[in-house]
Amino acid sequence: MPHSSGGGSHSGGSHSGSGFSSSSSSSGGSSAKHIKNTSFPGARRYVYYENYRPVYIYADYDIRKGTASGKVWSIIGSAVSLLFGIMLIALCYDKPQKMDTSPSYHCEIKDTAGVIDDMDKVQDAIVDFYDVTGIPVEIMTVNNEDWQGGYSELEYFAYDMYVTEFDDEEHWLVVYSEPASPDPDFNDWYWEGMQGDDTDNIITVDVADDFKDLMQKYLTANSRYDVSSAIAAAFDETTPNVMDGHVEWLFVIWGLLLSGIGAYEIYQTLITNKKAYRSAVKCANDAKEDTCEYCGNVYVIGTCHECPHCGAPLRPHNVETEQPVADAAKK
Repeated sequence: MPHSSGGGSHSGGSHSGSGFSSSSSSSGGSSAKHIKNTSFPGARRYVYYENYRPVYIYADYDIRKGTASGKVWSIIGSAVSLLFGIMLIALCYDKPQKMDTSPSYHCEIKDTAGVIDDMDKVQDAIVDFYDVTGIPVEIMTVNNEDWQGGYSELEYFAYDMYVTEFDDEEHWLVVYSEPASPDPDFNDWYWEGMQGDDTDNIITVDVADDFKDLMQKYLTANSRYDVSSAIAAAFDETTPNVMDGHVEWLFVIWGLLLSGIGAYEIYQTLITNKKAYRSAVKCANDAKEDTCEYCGNVYVIGTCHECPHCGAPLRPHNVETEQPVADAAKK
């Protein structure tokens, strides 16, 4: 359905359009597990051995029970997030294409209120816009008395005029209204733009806002611009840059966020796939170390009954004091 591209009035200032189509994206929460070299909330301490030395790690899951299928699904989910983020970044630059509208469409001026003094100037301006964008423009002028009795705002009147005039979503209608007998000291004029949905890729929010500001500025400067000059000037300044490409910064932000999360989770999943983790055991945060009487290598007290390095039986310890039982007996 058509929607406002913005408008304004002499007494109330200008307003932006409404109803622009938009894109949105969402992603589910991460299911990847976490493992670090330092403690973090929700983590348990584990120990495994490398090069005859204990290695301590912290994880929020049982690192001994990681399954190949679970890791594959975690990597797939993270890869989807990564690829979706890359796709958003690739789509962040939008270069509009000229609309391929029907050859029967043409630009038109319907000056019902009789306020367009220079028809050629306005016609040239809207035809130039049409030649560049492919969007046919219609300028309609009415009197306030034509709509103020039945509509609370010109926007609603302009909407009805659009669906009455056109059976497509490819036009841009600009309605200008003023009293049938305007006050010479204060002309109570209004204007409203109404665009079809198919024009949104060219008449973007930024383009519509720029046009709105130009139209409002020139109509307000009525000592230098009459209605014809104001409309023509607004289109003349909009046309040269209307087909410039623009960056959708929201896509950039979401793309960087999703791809960063995906890459991080893949990394986290891959580093948890060490074979050494399968032999890890839980240990208290305050567990102490001792050396094997047979091989002389270090082990963690309370985590094993045989030396993890040579397999020799370990001397018993008093876990509370973490001293060899024989030493404790002497005391």
